[in-house]
Amino acid sequence: MIRKSLSIIAGIALTTSVYAADQKTICGESDDRTPSYNPKVARALGSMTEPAGCTITMIGKTCAVSAGHCHTTFGFAEFNTPLSQNGRIQHPKQEDIYEIDKSTLVYKNGGMGDDYAVVRIKPNTLTGKYPGIAQGHYNVSFNMPAKGDMVRITGYGADYSDNDRNFAQQTHAGPIDSLNRGSSVMNHRADTMGGNSGSSIIHEPTGKIIAIHTHGGCYSRGGANASTLIASHDALKKAITSCLQWEENNL
Repeated sequence: MIRKSLSIIAGIALTTSVYAADQKTICGESDDRTPSYNPKVARALGSMTEPAGCTITMIGKTCAVSAGHCHTTFGFAEFNTPLSQNGRIQHPKQEDIYEIDKSTLVYKNGGMGDDYAVVRIKPNTLTGKYPGIAQGHYNVSFNMPAKGDMVRITGYGADYSDNDRNFAQQTHAGPIDSLNRGSSVMNHRADTMGGNSGSSIIHEPTGKIIAIHTHGGCYSRGGANASTLIASHDALKKAITSCLQWEENNL
């Protein structure tokens, strides 16, 4: 796989640590991600003219989760996205594009194990439907997973070996490598690239979200990628519960 040096991903200037993460995110010798079309997982863009973004996932009618360091990409959420053309993202139909309600954003960009965002998404301007109703949503688990459990990441990462897949939706599953309850870090070995930040981590045995992917760390001969583990992060659990409670009381 050929990887290019990026000065900007998702419209955010890269720090040294994020740049390093972009270079070390494929777990093993090959990139094993495959194209996917999961309607519950969207691409987050700060504006409709940006070349790439982060990943955001529905957990309710309006509620969604992502990474805190992705907060500047929370302008629009695109679902059911087509493949890219000549490496450039292609937008879906207007009925699959939703404005993110930044006034509801609760987030923290505190590094590994403390990087999360919970936000609501407005109804579609064409259909009037909420995204979690039109596209579906995942349930969230507050239970601790176990080391070795298989997890799946679906998101909008870069792909410099295939122009059609570059920043288009792809998916891959791998095992949980380690759990650090004290710092809410869960390490995993599912392939990702820049743009996958904010991807929900699905616990394959239960089909529920257990973490949010935030940092790279895999390389060809070892390492592991990192996420914020929901079960051991009280502020994140509170933000998720509050958002879903608002839906129950108001929708």
